[in-house]
Amino acid sequence: MKKLLLAGAFASLTVVASAQCTVTNATSCQCDSATQTNCYLLPDMTISWMGVSNGGYIEYSQTSTDQTYSQGPNAGRLRVTGSTPNIGHGPLTVRGVDSLGYRWFVCGTDTFSIYDPTSSQSFVCPNGDPNPHQIIFQRVYHKNGNTMTYYERESGTMTYHPSHGHNHVDEWGVFTLRIDNGDPNPLNWPIVGQGQKMGFCLMDYGQCGTNTSSTYYGHCRDNNTVYNQGNILLNADFPNFNLGGGQYNCSQIEQGISSGWTDVYGKHLDGMWINIPPGTCNGNYYIVVEIDRNGNFLEEDDTNNWTAVPVTLTLQNSSNPVFDITANRNGVICDNESITLTATAGTDFLWSNGDTTQSITVTTPGVYTCTITTFCGTGTATYAVYGATSLLPTANGDTTCVNNSAILTATGNGTIRWRDTNGNVVGAGNTFITPALTATTTFFAENVQSHLDTTSATPHNSNIGSGSFVTSAQYQIFSVYSQMTLLSVEVEANTAGNRTIQLQDSTGAMLQTTTVNLPAGISRVTLNWPVSAGNNYRLAGTGTTDMYRNNGGVSYPYVVPGVLSITNSSNGAAHYYFFYDWEIETTNETCTSLQVPAIATVENCLGTGENVVFKNSISILPNPNDGQFVLQCDAAQKDDMTIVVTDLSGRTVYSEVLQNQQGHVNHQMDLSMLAKGAYMLTLVYEGNSYTSRTVIR
Repeated sequence: MKKLLLAGAFASLTVVASAQCTVTNATSCQCDSATQTNCYLLPDMTISWMGVSNGGYIEYSQTSTDQTYSQGPNAGRLRVTGSTPNIGHGPLTVRGVDSLGYRWFVCGTDTFSIYDPTSSQSFVCPNGDPNPHQIIFQRVYHKNGNTMTYYERESGTMTYHPSHGHNHVDEWGVFTLRIDNGDPNPLNWPIVGQGQKMGFCLMDYGQCGTNTSSTYYGHCRDNNTVYNQGNILLNADFPNFNLGGGQYNCSQIEQGISSGWTDVYGKHLDGMWINIPPGTCNGNYYIVVEIDRNGNFLEEDDTNNWTAVPVTLTLQNSSNPVFDITANRNGVICDNESITLTATAGTDFLWSNGDTTQSITVTTPGVYTCTITTFCGTGTATYAVYGATSLLPTANGDTTCVNNSAILTATGNGTIRWRDTNGNVVGAGNTFITPALTATTTFFAENVQSHLDTTSATPHNSNIGSGSFVTSAQYQIFSVYSQMTLLSVEVEANTAGNRTIQLQDSTGAMLQTTTVNLPAGISRVTLNWPVSAGNNYRLAGTGTTDMYRNNGGVSYPYVVPGVLSITNSSNGAAHYYFFYDWEIETTNETCTSLQVPAIATVENCLGTGENVVFKNSISILPNPNDGQFVLQCDAAQKDDMTIVVTDLSGRTVYSEVLQNQQGHVNHQMDLSMLAKGAYMLTLVYEGNSYTSRTVIR
């Protein structure tokens, strides 16, 4: 079914019990304002600076081979702990099942529901994706005197992992490594490296505490955004302490964090790290952690969902710093477009256009240079922005008779696209045969020039986590959103020898295949396979593979926005098989020129009209055919004949002119280069158009 908007109150619960403050009885519950008795009891989620600073992070060098943690190598990582106290008057209650017992799943642009109040059923999208995003609902409690009610609202999604037994809330926590540039808001500081994963589930891990001996004493504060500040809050400081019950866990039905409790995600857990880019200098940085950055959950205060903790890096290689410039899009811009360039994080920046910020937005093609000052010196980086101008096409009109077609032509440095006076696209190609016209009509030609760009898909290598060599045939599942070419992939073979790689459709049918002789170790395999938009393709290693794969640190999906998403593997979401650093070519920029008119002039042409004898003499033999056939006709008058072949969308795919034809015409044609399908063949003779249909098999 089509995507639904799920909002508003799903249900209301009214239960009267003894005087207390629970999710079923509001008698003793207090509102945010002490004078109110009718209010929503909202959570207020924070992130503890003490949870990060007190043994909550550990740095690894770029060449570290430490295997302390089960997920594998930690080279170039800054592992981070997160503690998320709820200091609000209400619980953060998050449900995977709505109040009517339904679970909701997002599959592409559609939303599907199943009645599953116990969350016991597995769900697979109709397109085959076994790990869809599942809509989650925040249950918001409301006090009205002694009565407690609730309503539910959409609050983002979680990634549904049926094998894990619990929900992974999407984008709950985001970690960044930043440099203090003097801006009062740390969220504006230059980003050095980043990571994202703090929501295995939301649960009551520990109380804020009763005294200085409590395990999480100091985690709960009235202000956690400022390092080493904020008044410490204990259980007794929460008027509705334990509202939620203190029993939230990793249930697929309901999770949460009660008032006065915190959830803790240790630095030893999978995904709890910031990637430190190679070439990062030793020096003084800040770990900035944000929770619910997208504002999915309703809270008392949305401005305190972050903290910034100082950290000094000492294990990086400061002798070989990296100075670089990246862009927010491909480096080709059309007229009146812009591109944002961002320099490697540093303490000072000086661009060739005089700007002194880390990022600049430019509209003019050229080579941009930035001098970047870092903790280990000053260096320069450059970035070339290319301009693309789609030149005005040259268009030619035509004169025809009433109730006949005109033949319009245009040339340019790209693909010609034709529009009518209402702006509708009516054809493509250098030649456009109009419909039968009764009056002079203006059409418009525009020149469309496409520019290719190359990008790569993560994971770039197997350093995401633990893994090993396997010999079984396995594959990655991915969907493509726009036409692309898979140029190459990186693999790691255990032993030298032949390996077969295939591109398959969602059923496993082979679309492309290659067998390559791989050396032992890491190498790149050239593929050059065009892939059309579609769901659940497979990139497979067949036969005996003996190549490296990950079984730790895997976090689907791996996305190139607007191009593709690697969503799963043949052995489930805990594994990633064989193919890393996909090199992809896409059409990332299309420039369109201004429109040029082409006038189809219509005249009465008294005494002329359709030649029935000529029309009846036209034949295509054989038809259907393999693209090679004979066009036959009988021409009484010596005149030119124009042959135009179009596909069913009206796009011209072939044209030629036969000059000074008279008598019986027996013209051999070869269209075998065209794709199989039906085509319209139009023969223009004596100012009239005669159209036949041919099928290439």
